[in-house]
Amino acid sequence: MEQILIVDDEVPIQRMLGRLLEQYGYLCTLASNAQEARLRLGEKEFALILCDVNMPGESGLDLVKHVLTAYPHTAAVMVTGLDNPELAGAALEIGAYGYILKPFESNEILINVANALRRRKLEIENRAHRDRLELTVLERTSALRHAVESLERAEKELRLSREETIQRLAVAAEYRGGATA
Repeated sequence: MEQILIVDDEVPIQRMLGRLLEQYGYLCTLASNAQEARLRLGEKEFALILCDVNMPGESGLDLVKHVLTAYPHTAAVMVTGLDNPELAGAALEIGAYGYILKPFESNEILINVANALRRRKLEIENRAHRDRLELTVLERTSALRHAVESLERAEKELRLSREETIQRLAVAAEYRGGATA
């Protein structure tokens, strides 16, 4: 079950979102402001944060920016009453996966939550795959470097062996006798 943190200064909205999402199998934790949300984030890991933009104290955008930096495996969706394209653009720019306007439909919340969680899962898998690829590249680069060093040693030994053979032949040529050619 996915853990969702709902941050909204309007208690009825918090409770309604919590009940709706819990009906669909999500585990919800409620917070009334950014400070309380930061405390909850320190207590357990959340897959998603649903966050209001305008709250007393720290803004939702600042909180989401912090969450996405400090908890990179947590997705964020903004839920707000502010129909402002610039604000929505700013939210998406900092990494929010969605911007839902109040009043909202239940399906709108469920679809945005499901999409955000799916995208989060894909991004986590992508990061893990990239990390594995980087490790593979490092291992193969190291093996290639070792092979090149081995070839360089073999080439040096071969060159020394050739030089020694030429020197021995030269010494042998100096000892040949005139009668024996």
